[in-house]
Amino acid sequence: MRSAYILRHMDAFTLNLFGAFALGCSDVQDAAMASIGLSRAELAGLLAVHARPGSTVGEIAATTGLTHSGAVRVVDRLSDEVYIERRTGRDRRTVAIHCTREGRQKARLALQLREAALAGAAARLTKGELAEFRRLAKKFLAGLPGSRPDAWRICRLCDHEVCDAGRCPVGGAVR
Repeated sequence: MRSAYILRHMDAFTLNLFGAFALGCSDVQDAAMASIGLSRAELAGLLAVHARPGSTVGEIAATTGLTHSGAVRVVDRLSDEVYIERRTGRDRRTVAIHCTREGRQKARLALQLREAALAGAAARLTKGELAEFRRLAKKFLAGLPGSRPDAWRICRLCDHEVCDAGRCPVGGAVR
């Protein structure tokens, strides 16, 4: 298998760098977006609905990594805060969830805060280094998802308007 090859040919220090990089970026964006006053699960749920209007509770559960009942509770809290609304779904047996105007504003604010925080973290890189990072990150990310729900979960905090379907290495890996 490819991962066994990597383990034999990559040193532990490089693997630590991968792990620390991932956690460091996660911490930076979490801290920036915490100021909007939503829990991590609520934020992930709101951004899932913002990215895919008409999502079902099941799709939100898949995106956030919550159980179905956990996703229902997130949807209830976001609905109580007037950030999302429930509508009749495609087949009348499901519920389609959409952002309200306030929800779209809150989602855009969270994405702006995330972008600013990550830009600050990347500020030490030169233009050439950023281009090389982009190339390597796209290659690395394309190997992560095994399914469409995996891709949703990986990209749960992404600004989907920036990384449209044609450019997203994660979404492109599971088409």
